[in-house]
Amino acid sequence: MADSGTTRTRQRGRAASRARRGRAAGTESSGVGVRGWITLGSLALLTIGAVVLFFTPVLGVRSVRIEGTRVLDSSRVRQVAAIERGTPMVRVDRSGVRRRLNGISRIDSATVRLSLPATVVIGVEERRAVMYTGTSKGFRLVDDEGVGFATVTERPSELPELRLGSEQRTKRVRMAAVTAVTALDGKTLDQVRVVRVETGTGAPRVRMSLPRGRAVEWGGPGESERKAAILPVLLTRAGEVYDVTSPELPTVS
Repeated sequence: MADSGTTRTRQRGRAASRARRGRAAGTESSGVGVRGWITLGSLALLTIGAVVLFFTPVLGVRSVRIEGTRVLDSSRVRQVAAIERGTPMVRVDRSGVRRRLNGISRIDSATVRLSLPATVVIGVEERRAVMYTGTSKGFRLVDDEGVGFATVTERPSELPELRLGSEQRTKRVRMAAVTAVTALDGKTLDQVRVVRVETGTGAPRVRMSLPRGRAVEWGGPGESERKAAILPVLLTRAGEVYDVTSPELPTVS
């Protein structure tokens, strides 16, 4: 009888063990299914999000804001940028926009950034004229890099005139004049009427004409900061020619 009871106990134990394994297997199978559905759902959401971002106007461009213009018309900048309304924000070709804007001669540099949810902000840095040259079509503005970037019909009386012979119109010659002019403080610069550059052997030599027949012999582009610091003091003395060619030995004659 004891053997029979022991046998029944063992049978019940094996049955219980099989039941536990079945429940565990069912739970594991159920868990795999839930995780699978979560993964599929996540992928579906990512796919929908990508479609919304890249292929629909839901997050598309609604406005283009222009910043930094002084002379340029903002509408012209917007037109050249050529950003179509409704273009998905993430598909705006920022490098292409900058390349198109750099084709405007007055623009020195341009930046393009996205302001979510739907605005593209274009910042432009316009070239600043430091001199002008006379041409048959008007007056050509020259910036601080020696670049002639725009022609105007009225003489820019607030700027000095750069007078060059036809054989002198090179970037090297213009930069010699630019280096001298941009080194001057505002008060001294206001007195400069004409800038000439003598060329030949060696570095170009700059000469500036001031009111009342006075002139500045500037010399080459070297030591411009020292020359610019000395010149205002020198101009307080009576004379006609103010020579800072050698800033160690400036003279007035």
